[in-house]
Amino acid sequence: MKFFEAVPSELFSPLASPNRILYADALDVLYAAYQENLKIREDVLYSMLRGRLEQELADATFEDEDIDEEELRDISGRARFLIRKLCSKGWFEKERGDDFEEYITIPNYSSRLLELFHQLRDDSPARGYSYVFGTLKTADDSNNAYDKMTALYSAYDNTTALISLLQMVYHNVKHYFQTQIDMQDVNQVLAAHFNDFGQKVVEAYIRPLKIKDSVPKYRVPIQSVLRRWEEDDTLLMAMANEALRDKRGKTLEDCRADLLRKIFWIEERYDNLEKDYLEEIDTQVRRYTRAATQKIENLTNRDQSVRGNLNVLLTALSRNRRASELVDQIQPAFQLYEQSFLSEKSLWYRKRPEKRTKTASVLIQDDQALNTEEQVRAAQLLQSKYGRAAVNAYVQGWLGDADIRCSEELSLEEDKDYIMSLLAILGSKDASAGYVVQEINGTFCKNAYSIPQMQIRRKEKKP
Repeated sequence: MKFFEAVPSELFSPLASPNRILYADALDVLYAAYQENLKIREDVLYSMLRGRLEQELADATFEDEDIDEEELRDISGRARFLIRKLCSKGWFEKERGDDFEEYITIPNYSSRLLELFHQLRDDSPARGYSYVFGTLKTADDSNNAYDKMTALYSAYDNTTALISLLQMVYHNVKHYFQTQIDMQDVNQVLAAHFNDFGQKVVEAYIRPLKIKDSVPKYRVPIQSVLRRWEEDDTLLMAMANEALRDKRGKTLEDCRADLLRKIFWIEERYDNLEKDYLEEIDTQVRRYTRAATQKIENLTNRDQSVRGNLNVLLTALSRNRRASELVDQIQPAFQLYEQSFLSEKSLWYRKRPEKRTKTASVLIQDDQALNTEEQVRAAQLLQSKYGRAAVNAYVQGWLGDADIRCSEELSLEEDKDYIMSLLAILGSKDASAGYVVQEINGTFCKNAYSIPQMQIRRKEKKP
């Protein structure tokens, strides 16, 4: 069907007239009436036009318009002329109700155009969308064949909407790139970058695509569900029966083929989304950001006003080690103040290695002589009470008639037992020891003493 077979041929003629701004505002009022009322009475639309467009109706000239003199006389007549004009061009139709009141009917093409015009006027980004997550959610939540069939068609619609969104974001980024080329004011470039591009593109679309509605995050789970469906012939036939019952195809085979086409199409799209769309969008964002940064820098450096001179001065001061002296010289002309900040690294500095210097050697006297009587007694005590022979005899007493003892079988009643257990471990490496100690991971605690887990085994005597 051709376009003007679907809509009246003179539908857009009011928007091409000298009063096109007034007619566009009137269509927005018509959309508001359509949203607020199920049944739109003509007098309600008339009151809304008169109340919301009073000043515009008063300022309009209506030259070359087929308006009567009585309608042109006051605001009420001009509002009724707008209703008559829009109705004659096909934006709405009139019908008389059972209460003999005139009601307005909005055709399908008109409601869709009014919705589009309102979105263009609103210019608010689409927030809260979840096409990728919604695709996975509907697929996971489906239980029976009918739910899976509707989930597949919903996934197809979500994927189509996602691709349309990515195309819109891509072209939006290129539009902002072309727009900033013609800007010659720094404030204008900054406002366009942070307010328009930052809020309407990055925060509204790109950030959710990276975090909340991430394609790499949900791609594998979505494809896993779809592969399970396409490999299950019984499930596919059940879904095809539900699709046939829902009038989505003429025959069962047509419905099954349509389901498979949609499954393969979604899988293929998710395989190529990152390469064909997301990476291209990231490239355009980096290109725009780099161009905007260079634009701001060039405009600032080229500025011959006080702001530009001050930028040159501050740049020179930041690169000069004698900045404090220069600041004192220009202080009478500019009130400059030093600013500093405290960060997580402010209280720490990396220690720089210093060159070692040679100094005089310090001689250490090796005096093995026992100087005091206490040292002599201590040495004698160690040699007698805790000597190798004493430790060996103590271990043999532990072993008794057994060949192997574990830590749990040792007697740890006093300090001497604890000391002997440690000396037994150290002395087991001596060739003259009559036992072998094998340490095991962990510790054994008894009577507030803690020793390593071990096995004490008697050495076999050589024949």
